[in-house]
Amino acid sequence: MASTLRCLRLQQRQLLYRRPPNSRITPLALHTHLRQSSSTASDKPPPKYPPIKPDPYLIQLREEARRSKPRPKIDRRYQLHNHEPYEAKSRRVNRQIGISLALFVGIIVVTQIWVPRDPKFQPPGAPPPPSTSRVQNDAKPIAEEDREVLAKAGGAAGPVIIKEATSTGSQVVETVPSGSSHVGPLPKRIYLPAGLVGEGEKQILEEYTLIGHGLRTVSFLSIQVYVVALYVATSSLPSLQRHLLTTSSVPPTATTATLPERESLKSTLLSSDGSTAFFNTLLDARGPDGVRMALRIVPTRSTDYPHLRDGWVRGIQGKTALQPTLYDDDAFVDALARFKAIFGGRKGVPKGRALILVRDEAGALFAYGPDEGVKEGKVGKLAEGARKERAMEGLRMLGVMDDPRVARALWLCYFAGEKVASEGARKSVVDGLVEVVARPVGSTEGKVV
Repeated sequence: MASTLRCLRLQQRQLLYRRPPNSRITPLALHTHLRQSSSTASDKPPPKYPPIKPDPYLIQLREEARRSKPRPKIDRRYQLHNHEPYEAKSRRVNRQIGISLALFVGIIVVTQIWVPRDPKFQPPGAPPPPSTSRVQNDAKPIAEEDREVLAKAGGAAGPVIIKEATSTGSQVVETVPSGSSHVGPLPKRIYLPAGLVGEGEKQILEEYTLIGHGLRTVSFLSIQVYVVALYVATSSLPSLQRHLLTTSSVPPTATTATLPERESLKSTLLSSDGSTAFFNTLLDARGPDGVRMALRIVPTRSTDYPHLRDGWVRGIQGKTALQPTLYDDDAFVDALARFKAIFGGRKGVPKGRALILVRDEAGALFAYGPDEGVKEGKVGKLAEGARKERAMEGLRMLGVMDDPRVARALWLCYFAGEKVASEGARKSVVDGLVEVVARPVGSTEGKVV
């Protein structure tokens, strides 16, 4: 009992010594408090169970475990609010810097090496970049008749260079640069089937004249996808001229447009509302006023039909949303499904091979694509393929779409509205259309910029 009282008094003294700093107890009050506490403690019965004493062995084991796994030291000066160690933060920052540098180098490589430089960004006084439209045709010697044609045209004997005009056989094929280093020059005139023929019948080919062309690019890096060119049947040029003269508001008796009228027509065709109104009228015309046109698409790299088809379908759906009453029926939904089926289940389109979409005066769409059975080496060169007798070499019929609304929406995707698939193609086509009205009605000579 005496030992218990001593322990209690010791605890009370410790509590008194740990009092708050503001509290002050005089020595008299201390003795009084101790006497009261001793008398109170003597009145209480002793505890039923003795106090639990800590096991020295367990304390030793706990201390050894703590020493074997020391806590990591953290530099409190650089500690973040989320308790991230300084070393982890340094690694994270270094990783972010490395990713940023890799992205920057990748953008430089893509824009300066993969994407050809635009001539308008060349510094003044710099030499012009080498022409990408020159194709050396030294696979076979030049015939004597070809040399005579070149001599008359002002050329010299030697290998044929496809630049502005190329002699093939007995005629000269005029070409223009495509604007891409991955695609050869484009012929100013091509020959396409005038219509469907039965089995065993001879195919009739019709001449088409180049109006304009441009590059289809994607993403902010302007990655080239394909070169698209608009051709108009030479026999349809008078109808096209009449539509253009009507749009430019010239007198009914006029056969050409003056310079101010051509400038006004150009601004109209480049505007959103003006281009939509003109192409709606042009594509809705039927019979003698209808215009036969063709889109010639040449990929800059190997691609597949589903990729091209999905892009066209998205563009068509975007145009149908602007005129829902014209396209909102089951017949158009079925026609769009058949349009998808034309390009489904086929192999890819090789780089440099042409895919041609022909629209007749009634609005029907005819699709011609690379013949999978013809190897790349067997396809005639550009100048030879532009000749009438070899125009369809390496091409085959893919399908026919009889609903004119599909071709109508597809043409609007390229040349009408505020946003088009290729702004360069639209500007080039507008320049070509303006040149058409600069000649008298009935002129069949096409001029391309």
